[in-house]
Amino acid sequence: MNIEALIESNGLYMTTLPTGEKFTWRLLTMKEYRVFDGLRQADIYMAPVLYEMVFSRCYVGEADAINGNLPAGYFPSIGELIMWLSGDGGVSNERNEIEAAREAYSADSVLETMKRIVLIAFSSYDPDVIDTWTRPELLKKFTLAEAVLVNKGGYEPLDTKKIMSAEQAAKKKASPVDFRKENQEYSQAMGDPNKPHPLDQHPLDLARKQAKTNKLMKSQAKELDKLAKRGR
Repeated sequence: MNIEALIESNGLYMTTLPTGEKFTWRLLTMKEYRVFDGLRQADIYMAPVLYEMVFSRCYVGEADAINGNLPAGYFPSIGELIMWLSGDGGVSNERNEIEAAREAYSADSVLETMKRIVLIAFSSYDPDVIDTWTRPELLKKFTLAEAVLVNKGGYEPLDTKKIMSAEQAAKKKASPVDFRKENQEYSQAMGDPNKPHPLDQHPLDLARKQAKTNKLMKSQAKELDKLAKRGR
């Protein structure tokens, strides 16, 4: 296994063949994709040859350990898949990719929050550089970033008392929502705290109130009709 390739890669994939062999590979960078796509558009290489070149470039394992008796079509097929995931998918796949990326991103985690605060305070940092730091380095720069933002004004330091463990976060996420309590809080915030929110009332009470409202509207309509006739 190529450890250096594992460290440098931002994401790895694995293909398992019917024969049991497993191949770990990465995606092409955007620059690499443009080069191989350009070679393909110019018909410099036949498609199977080009796709095998893509596989060879993205394969993370040791090339010498590959079984030479495997059918030749496996590697071009994986290479074609790499090209698809690296850019051939195009606009039709971008919506799903964005939604998947959002789902995978731990926006509420303490680690990602610390990273964002560092980037806000020191905009010259490259986000990828942060991943090369150790945790003590990140903590040191995070506390410095907070001090800078506090001095600028308008920033409140991260409240460490609100940091929850993974178990606590999962428990909070799984707990049911108290809609009655939320409705009462909403009514209080809007004023008139003694008036119950419509969602807190019994369906029969709502029906009675609606009937009264309809009756008033009918009586008002009759009065208006009488006034109109008198005017004639």
